[in-house]
Amino acid sequence: MPFKPPAAAAFKQFVILDGDGVVAALSAIDGGKIDEILTRSAEEKGGEAGAQIGAGPVQGGGKRAKTRKVEEEVRRARTRHATAATLLDSLHDRSSVGIVDGPLDMEVGQQIEAGMVIQFRAELRLHPLHQADQMMRSLIEVAPKFDQKQVAAELRPILAMWETLVGTGHGDSRLLLEPHTFEPQAPRLLMPVPKAHFEVGVEDVAGEVTVVAQVERVLDADDQYPAIRLLRGAPSSAFEASALEEALPDLISGLGEIGVEMSEADIFMHGPALILRAICAYR
Repeated sequence: MPFKPPAAAAFKQFVILDGDGVVAALSAIDGGKIDEILTRSAEEKGGEAGAQIGAGPVQGGGKRAKTRKVEEEVRRARTRHATAATLLDSLHDRSSVGIVDGPLDMEVGQQIEAGMVIQFRAELRLHPLHQADQMMRSLIEVAPKFDQKQVAAELRPILAMWETLVGTGHGDSRLLLEPHTFEPQAPRLLMPVPKAHFEVGVEDVAGEVTVVAQVERVLDADDQYPAIRLLRGAPSSAFEASALEEALPDLISGLGEIGVEMSEADIFMHGPALILRAICAYR
C-alpha cells in the first residue's frame, strides 16, 4: 500500500485560542486537570529561576533579559496549548461537543441551538469590513511612494472616521471572521475574535482550520444584526447607526472602486446566521 493514513490527528497548530476561556471551562469540567497543568508550569518556571542562582557575574544583561522574556512567552504558550488540548479531550470524552462532519448547511444549522459547543472544518475569511480596512491602510502607506500623495491625504480623514464607526485600529478591537464550510455558505457564520486571542499574525489566520466554538446566538431569516455590534461587543448608539446608514451608499460605491466588494447585508447582517464565540481554531 503506497500510503497509510494516520489513525488519529494528534498534531495541532493553534491559530486562535481564548486562553482565559479554556482555563475557566476546564476548571469547571475537571479542576484537577487544570491544577496539574498549572503546577507543572509553575515548576518549570521555578526550575528556570533556580538554574540562575550562583551563576557568577552577570554579563550581557540585556541579552539575558531578552532570553528570559522569550522563555517566559514560550512557557505561557505551552501552558495555553496544553490546557486547550486537555479541554478538547474532556469535551469529546463527555460527548459535550457537536461535531459537524461535512458542510455546516441549513439542515445542520436547524439542529443547532444557542449555547452549544460545535466543531467543524472551515476556511476562515476576513469579513469585507476588514478587507476594506486593510486596503485603505495599504493605499495610505503605498500611494505616496508612487507620487499619489493626494490620494493618501484624502483617505486619512476617511480612515479616521472609519476607525471611529467600525472600531478597528484599537488594541482591544475585534476581527470579524467568516468561516466557510462550502459555497455558498448558508447559514452565514460570523465569528468576532479579539486580537489578543490570535496565536499567529492576522495575515496567517486565513485558510482551512478546525474551529471549536460556542454558539452565542442564532439569527432567523427575519433577524438583523449590525456588524458594528459584533466588532465592539456592545450596541452602537442611535447616532452612529444613523450616520453609518446615511453614508452606506457612498461607502459601498467607493469601496467597489478600490476592489472591495461589499453590500448593505455586510453592514446590517440578516439571518439565517450563527454568531459564534471562538474557543480555538487549529490546523
